[in-house]
Amino acid sequence: MNHRILNVVAASAVLLSGCAAYLRPAIKPGIKTAKVADGTYEGKAEAYAVDGEMNLSVTFQDNKIVSIKTINSGSTASIYRGIEERLFPRIINSQSINIDDITGATISSISAKYIIQNIINENGGNADEWKMESPKSTDVVKKDGYDVIVVGLGSSGISSYLSAASNGATVFGMDSAAKIGGNGAMSAGAMAVNPQTQVALNDGNPFVNEEDMIEDWLSYTDGDAKEEIIRKIVQESGETLDWLQTNYDFHFGEKMFAFYHPKLWPLWTTYTDKSGTDKDTAFINSMNQATALNPKNEYMTELAAKELLKDTDGKVVGVKAVLYDGTTYEIYGKSVILATGGFLGNEEMCQKYTGSVWHAYGMTQCNGAGIQMAQRVGGSLLNPNAGVETHIAQIANIIRCDDVSADDKAILTSLLLDTNAVMVDSAGNLFNEKAGNNLSFNAWLAGKEFYTIYNAEEITKMKTSGMSSFHKPTFLSQGGSYEVNTPIPNIENILAIGEKYDDVITAESISELGDKLGFKLSISDVHGKTNGKFYAIKGAAYIYSTTGGLDVDENFNVLTKEHEPISNVYAVGNDSMGVLFASKKAYITYGGVAQGYALTSGRLAGYNASVNTK
Repeated sequence: MNHRILNVVAASAVLLSGCAAYLRPAIKPGIKTAKVADGTYEGKAEAYAVDGEMNLSVTFQDNKIVSIKTINSGSTASIYRGIEERLFPRIINSQSINIDDITGATISSISAKYIIQNIINENGGNADEWKMESPKSTDVVKKDGYDVIVVGLGSSGISSYLSAASNGATVFGMDSAAKIGGNGAMSAGAMAVNPQTQVALNDGNPFVNEEDMIEDWLSYTDGDAKEEIIRKIVQESGETLDWLQTNYDFHFGEKMFAFYHPKLWPLWTTYTDKSGTDKDTAFINSMNQATALNPKNEYMTELAAKELLKDTDGKVVGVKAVLYDGTTYEIYGKSVILATGGFLGNEEMCQKYTGSVWHAYGMTQCNGAGIQMAQRVGGSLLNPNAGVETHIAQIANIIRCDDVSADDKAILTSLLLDTNAVMVDSAGNLFNEKAGNNLSFNAWLAGKEFYTIYNAEEITKMKTSGMSSFHKPTFLSQGGSYEVNTPIPNIENILAIGEKYDDVITAESISELGDKLGFKLSISDVHGKTNGKFYAIKGAAYIYSTTGGLDVDENFNVLTKEHEPISNVYAVGNDSMGVLFASKKAYITYGGVAQGYALTSGRLAGYNASVNTK
């Protein structure tokens, strides 16, 4: 049994088009008149991973689901853990596939339910009868007496929690996702300027002159960034690395790396837990260490913050949040740290501030909740239109289907990434100059999508002469190989597959191609050809996160429009990272800046919030 889902990612909204049917029951669910035959059945569907489909084994007995097992997750291990630990038990306990998606694992949730739906339908059952709604709780739970409340438990929130707890504060943390770590778990590493451990291994020699780095950073940001916070991050990020490694279950690599910045300063390194397993293990073990410092300390997942609670004088006194099952929580404390990861998952905010709704690689539960909550109590923004964080360019609708070979996928991607071809942006303007020599970093300048265009003669030539160059993405690679100048006799079949996924658009003229793309093309020819068949391959920048957000001072207190600090509300990580950057200018390329800022702003804000309660 092999079930397919086409167009896995639609307009970066993380919607699986082939799965939509399970959301529309045709009959009243709950009474299962059509019986699923006893047995164990396998099903497959495209899911989150780009290199293999999800494959499940589902066992039925007496018309009940008794077991759901994973053959292949079609996802990253840390994200998929929530599917096995939460989604599958909820389906089995409720005997319903109308279960809310697991926040932070939306695509995997939809794929799993789609597989089960098809297994039911193909083995005697009627999936519409398996769509009972689970009742939502109306309970209200109040928790009070906390010194610090941390909203969001990605890297910055975790660092905030660890820091506040280490300084003796009682801390409550929450995250809307089913797991902690957020985008931090997906990052390569963190920036840390001259950390003592690594400097010692470098014969005591600093990796960079800090004043030179500060001067370079300020020059790049054209006066938009805050010097005092850039200076603080440069001077404190190395200490953050040492602090985490000394006090918690973090291990940072001994070698420091340079990234794509022209200076090639070694400023970032990888990290895991001390056993070398992964970042998730570092996060979980460290959070458990900090929680154990005080019996009152606690953190919860699948708990989404909705608003900041205020007293009659307008002072923030806590956070109202809702658990996945509908239970409302009111958590009261002296200070609140907002660490919700920016607003990549909020289409309205993305369009308003960054000009596009993006294809997401990062976590879309980062929906601007913290930023909006702060705004409602008087917080202001700084550089919300700073360039998004990205260094991935790939096909717009990545083909995840196992029936398409990795080599064919790689050829289609290579055609997209060839900057020697004619390229246009989302408005139809020639894009080659802006794409430059580093399309992975510059693709976002095209807007939501870009197009690489070939004429019929170029495609026909590839049948016998192949491609003169081969381009693989640094990230989101689907494997596959190709030797340059090798004939590609099936090139038209590859393009036809791309057309099926809305990744290839064909037309008989340039004007018709523009009509199909929805805008007028500024080009008059494609490498000298003005008529005949044309092929446009649709690509996109894949975004980790937004970078602009709340304005904060050097203590990370949120500032009002009058530049007055809100004394007990802080913002860290991507919720306030615009203080480091410039309006409409690309994310800086020192390497690991977002992670370095997340961990360091969290450490410092956690300390400041804990002191503020004494």
